[in-house]
Amino acid sequence: MNIIQKQLQEGNIRFTVKGINTYRSDDNGEYGMNPKIFKVNKDASSINTELLDGMNVTKWGPTCVTLYTFDMLGKKSVGKIKYKLITIIK
Repeated sequence: MNIIQKQLQEGNIRFTVKGINTYRSDDNGEYGMNPKIFKVNKDASSINTELLDGMNVTKWGPTCVTLYTFDMLGKKSVGKIKYKLITIIK
């Protein structure tokens, strides 16, 4: 188990993913395209954004976390986040 995977599975941790940006304010309060911030919930069963969009965790694999969600019509969407693209926010 790599160190990022272990930190994420402990829950209550914020992180960014390389290449995923959104329009929001930065640390100085200036708006622009900045990295989207994700947060793992307490029991590490889901990952949410600041806007409370989120996905449930299917599994914590050796190289990535697999996620799923259902839209309002019941269609399932699946996604993966590779650990090597994650930066933990202190």
